[in-house]
Amino acid sequence: MIEHPARAANQFANVSTFQIIEILRYIRSQINNCMIQRIQTIYLFAIIILALVTCSGQIIDFQERIATATKVAPVTDAVTTAPIDTVFKGKAVAYTLNAVYFNTYVNGDLQESRIQYGLIIIVSLIIGWTLNVILGFKNRKKQLMHTKINFVLIGAYLAAVLAKAFVQIPNFTFTGMTIKASLGLALIIFMLYLNLRALLLIKRDEELVKSADRLR
Repeated sequence: MIEHPARAANQFANVSTFQIIEILRYIRSQINNCMIQRIQTIYLFAIIILALVTCSGQIIDFQERIATATKVAPVTDAVTTAPIDTVFKGKAVAYTLNAVYFNTYVNGDLQESRIQYGLIIIVSLIIGWTLNVILGFKNRKKQLMHTKINFVLIGAYLAAVLAKAFVQIPNFTFTGMTIKASLGLALIIFMLYLNLRALLLIKRDEELVKSADRLR
């Protein structure tokens, strides 16, 4: 007996829809149960690693040379008297800043070292809050909100570093920074980028789950 073509097409459509729903359910279960393995978690862990790097490396490394003038006493003999000479000498001053210490060097010798309690607190908040974002994968709406708050923390970290540089370092300019220190600032900016990537991926997963719910 030959099946009616319309009925066969209808059964095929039903089977296809059922298969699609099962696939979406599987994706949803993977998102719910295996979120820890997704790429956004790698981005968030990278933020933690970079935050720790800024604790040991140099975010700011500013160097300048300060000229000092020394007057040399005149030399007098029986015939002539030499004029007073002025000898110009200089000293190399360097300032380094990371999330833990602010150091001052003169001619390569450490002159002063100050602990940066404010930056330590901000970095600790970033690390702890990022871990909170990673572990909050079961509630993506809350995770999205926490990721946005992480933007504020990382931005505050960057602003605090620049503020300390302008306040604590005399004649501070970006042109006087070493290339190594420029990379230190770039790490903080890169942390913002990684947080943005994680936010977009979490948002994409949330939209995927909503689409699966609508088809159920």
